[in-house]
Amino acid sequence: MRAYDGSAVLEAIRAINSAGTPEATLSALSAFIDGYGFERIYLGQLVNPANVPLKDILYLSDWPEELKEQRRLQMAALHDPVALCALRSKCPFTWAEARATASRAGKRTVDLVRDHGITDGMMFPMHALQSVPGGVSLGGSRKTDLTRTQVKELEIVCQTAYYHLEAMLGPFPYQQLAQLTRRERECVQFAAAGKSNWEIAAILGIAEDTVKKTLHRAGGKLEAVNRAHIVANAIARHQIFP
Repeated sequence: MRAYDGSAVLEAIRAINSAGTPEATLSALSAFIDGYGFERIYLGQLVNPANVPLKDILYLSDWPEELKEQRRLQMAALHDPVALCALRSKCPFTWAEARATASRAGKRTVDLVRDHGITDGMMFPMHALQSVPGGVSLGGSRKTDLTRTQVKELEIVCQTAYYHLEAMLGPFPYQQLAQLTRRERECVQFAAAGKSNWEIAAILGIAEDTVKKTLHRAGGKLEAVNRAHIVANAIARHQIFP
């Protein structure tokens, strides 16, 4: 494993930023992570596969095709502890840390990856304004012990690759974030707090029918099918406070 070398980090960033294709970007990232004991890359946005097909998201991976197909058929992302932790965390963490608190189904998804020889790994969550959460997951066939400096080196290079690819391949359909009006945000925010239409109307001093129509408009912008879906999408798209 390489010792600290700031020039290597800068060279990797330059190589990634000058890459003109997704393949060249992954190749530059792969060359950098090899010095830290990682061999595999899974990079993508964290969205519900039941709502958004893979072809419509940022998703690149050099994992074995059989493994990717197994995960797709099982909709593994829905209970993958690494993905779930990445939604909540802004700091890098190991796969082992995510598995330790996983459900039984979650542990099976991690073990499925291990069955294909990718036995140890680390996730680097990606969170930015005007974008959905994502992550860069690095895996290998042997345990890696990284210093804090090495984790930071990997993090900054992974960030460079992720946002370079997002800019190159985007914008994606769901990234066109609808902006709610002030009144729509107010109504959705109170709906998220469990208030009824009548209660929202009383709080805001407007007619109950106005609340109903306002929530309907908000639902259309958020591509939601019911009240719970409106709230969930508004939170996910950073339109209201969780």
